[in-house]
Amino acid sequence: MSRILVLDGHSSAALAFVRSLGKVGHWVVVASAAGTFAAATKSRYCKVAGSYPNPVEGVEPFIDSVLNLVNTFEIDLVIPITDSTVWPLSQAVELSSLVRLAVPTREIVELVSDKYRTVTLAQSLGVPVPQTLLVKTLDELGEVSDWDYPIVIKDRYSINWKDGKGVSGGVLFAYDCVDLHSKVEARLVKVNEVLLQSFSPGEGVGFSCFSSDGKMFLPFQWRRLREKDPRGSGSSARMSVQLDEDIERHSRALILNAGFQGIAMVEFKRNRHNGALTLMEINGRPWGSMQLPIHAGINYPQYLVEWFLNSTLPPETVAYRQNITCRWLTADFVHLENLWEGQPKGWPESYPNFWVNLFKVLLPWHPGLRYDHLSFDDPKPGILDIINWFLSRLGSRSK
Repeated sequence: MSRILVLDGHSSAALAFVRSLGKVGHWVVVASAAGTFAAATKSRYCKVAGSYPNPVEGVEPFIDSVLNLVNTFEIDLVIPITDSTVWPLSQAVELSSLVRLAVPTREIVELVSDKYRTVTLAQSLGVPVPQTLLVKTLDELGEVSDWDYPIVIKDRYSINWKDGKGVSGGVLFAYDCVDLHSKVEARLVKVNEVLLQSFSPGEGVGFSCFSSDGKMFLPFQWRRLREKDPRGSGSSARMSVQLDEDIERHSRALILNAGFQGIAMVEFKRNRHNGALTLMEINGRPWGSMQLPIHAGINYPQYLVEWFLNSTLPPETVAYRQNITCRWLTADFVHLENLWEGQPKGWPESYPNFWVNLFKVLLPWHPGLRYDHLSFDDPKPGILDIINWFLSRLGSRSK
């Protein structure tokens, strides 16, 4: 078996990778940015826990640290999980000559990191997208004077990289023209340009697959049940569902025309009233809900490693289990925190009820329910994740 280095040990996807690869005998090193709580390093399948300088504070020290880990532990494959490590490794030509890197090509990483180019590609393929405007100056805000509120404000890039450092992007909502002007002005101080998009109401739905040489394998679909931030964020609970023909068709067009190699995910919003789809984002890297397809029967981490190390292609399809629910318990706690604050003024659609969702979160089991972190086979990551969450809340209240 191989020696594998998994980065971003704080992420849910990293834990899913570590458990999946460790169970089949790979020797796994887990590393994370210094000073972060990394549940994946607590797994019984983590042989060594390491750290590296935060890449957004300096790419060069990060690359040097990864290179040291590779040399020290004779690593065969490096798997970055989040945008903060995928982009630097996609640029690290010197490192790629020494060890296999589980990253898309530099061109693909730059494409999917650029939300404006993603929208442009989708439009050219007939994939429905929100109304979008790229803004570089406040003078351009007049072009959205006839848009409905709220208006979504996003950085053009997932992380804005400049001079070897990064500024993490985010999502804001403007509820009137004064709010829009203020938030865009503040954001343009930090980055050169932002995207404005029309608000897309509805339920979050996701599609994932494996692709290689213009072919798509292992299609999988899910819908979001709860999100950490009900206005839009990563999911805290989601369910595997039957493949939808339109979602599969749009996703196939995007993934194959972008030239993806390996695993990828496409996220849409589905309007609850008319069923219309709207593209939200594309991820050419492991995504937060990675544990769900594993529970449902598609083990993307193992297929990805076999492809990178042995050029072995996965089966075209796997009959995965539907109606499997997977939840991240501490993310569900964050969901409740956000609900407790109440519906934002000016929110245009129905907002989840706190008490209804409190009951759902407190229900520990029902048929088909699984967990991201909690596991009888590997209990420490889930238990310590809960403890860390409560300690972080106590610490913030004591300040």
